[in-house]
Amino acid sequence: MALALVARGEGAATQLKRIAAAASAVAILVLTLGLMGWMLAKLAEHPGVPREVGELPSWFTGEPALRGARARPSAPTAAGGEVAPVPGHEAGAAVASVKPAPSAARATEKTGAAEGDYAQFAGGQVEIALLEYEMKPNKVRVKPGAVTFVLRNEGRFAHDFHVEGPGVEAHAAKFSPGRTVRLEVTLQEGEYKISCPLSNHDQRGMHGTLIVTSKLAGK
Repeated sequence: MALALVARGEGAATQLKRIAAAASAVAILVLTLGLMGWMLAKLAEHPGVPREVGELPSWFTGEPALRGARARPSAPTAAGGEVAPVPGHEAGAAVASVKPAPSAARATEKTGAAEGDYAQFAGGQVEIALLEYEMKPNKVRVKPGAVTFVLRNEGRFAHDFHVEGPGVEAHAAKFSPGRTVRLEVTLQEGEYKISCPLSNHDQRGMHGTLIVTSKLAGK
């Protein structure tokens, strides 16, 4: 009888040990999965420094793959520092989703040569290309009033856009590579900072100067 009770007690203890070991294994698995999910979320938000490995897959950038898409060449630069439009970019939405204006209409909005190394835009529309880790152009002069920033992500990672200056602090939400968004802001005369504050992009060189003045060269 005593031997039976002892054997039963040992069996119960063994079973409790097995249950405790299984619970520990499940807890470790849940913790590992949670940590991996957190790391993947941080990686998607802060992609870090790109490496020359070719075109990134669509699942990494969060955008559907474009049919027949190939590696995007560097944006050509027109006279005065304005970045020429790159065909095939998808229109995004910061303030509103819109289609890019025709190239002929865009060409009329730039006035002559830039003063110094500043690109001038007299028509109220400023086109800026964003890529790692710079803006083209990064020195802009424009007249006061309603200004529409046409922002093209020509890089390999997500970017955003921020305008900060006299009485104004506006930004376009983060947008993925290959997309074009617009940000409409009313500006008064003065000096503004434009930048991409996402992650450490500003510190790596993605910033510039915006001068708002009614005295543009040739006007």
